[in-house]
Amino acid sequence: MDVVIIFNGLGNQMSQYGFFLRKRKIDNSTSFIFDKRSHINHNGYELDRVFNIQYKETLINSVLFLLFRILTIKKYPYFSKPIIKVLNLFGITLVEESANYDFNESLIKPSKGIRFLYGGWHSEKYFDVNQNEILDTFKLKVEDDVNVRHLEEIKNCESVSIHVRRGDYMKGIHFEMYGSVCTKGYFETAIKKINEMVVNPHFFVFSNDLQWVKDNFVLDRCTFIECNNGKNSWKDMHLMSNCKHNINSNSTFSWWGAWLNQSNDKIVIVPKYFVNYLETKDFYPQSWIKISDY
Repeated sequence: MDVVIIFNGLGNQMSQYGFFLRKRKIDNSTSFIFDKRSHINHNGYELDRVFNIQYKETLINSVLFLLFRILTIKKYPYFSKPIIKVLNLFGITLVEESANYDFNESLIKPSKGIRFLYGGWHSEKYFDVNQNEILDTFKLKVEDDVNVRHLEEIKNCESVSIHVRRGDYMKGIHFEMYGSVCTKGYFETAIKKINEMVVNPHFFVFSNDLQWVKDNFVLDRCTFIECNNGKNSWKDMHLMSNCKHNINSNSTFSWWGAWLNQSNDKIVIVPKYFVNYLETKDFYPQSWIKISDY
């Protein structure tokens, strides 16, 4: 039995659930549990609110979560290591994704015992064989007037999304790992490339720091999307997925915005690295254009 851990923000949860759907096709005993600790810095379990994918706190799920917590204890090794060793003897193990997100084909196969799968699982190789099911599961729709107007504008021009992720990326160790990847130079290079490849592009800018974008970018045809914040931020993903082309940050949120984009001949531009200076050969689909010199 494999148990996929769902945690962190919407983009992460979508990748993890997509991986779960693939695993369930191979072994229908596969389940998932939500790591309740991840709500501290994010909006909690978002799959229910956005996609109506329900999660119930059953007794079995509570027991599985307790076992998972024990397997991830690192603070008290003298206490935890003997217990983890006993759990391992009973076939209860923890598998953590590699730091570079490389696809691991062995994880697709059924396993014995109880195996907790902890990671982002962002490579499309984990779920591209059931693409239609994923697209059907992650259908997005906006109905409020402001977003409907933006959607009409997006559909009636040569629309290009620009997603600028800042916020928590700019703080402490997160800046070294993530925030220093998509510099102003990266976006300028990406915009220049789009201008060379697309006739009369209209840029739609999505960001958790729009003021920084306004202060630093010069765009001739541009719309700043300012209406979706907090628990409504998923609506940005829907608008991004309807743009004809995408310029992404190193963000799972914009990853899904671009992946859900079903435009013919779409151009998706991404930074070479997701984590600074860490080679990730499977993180981005092969057709996406990776920029490294900026």
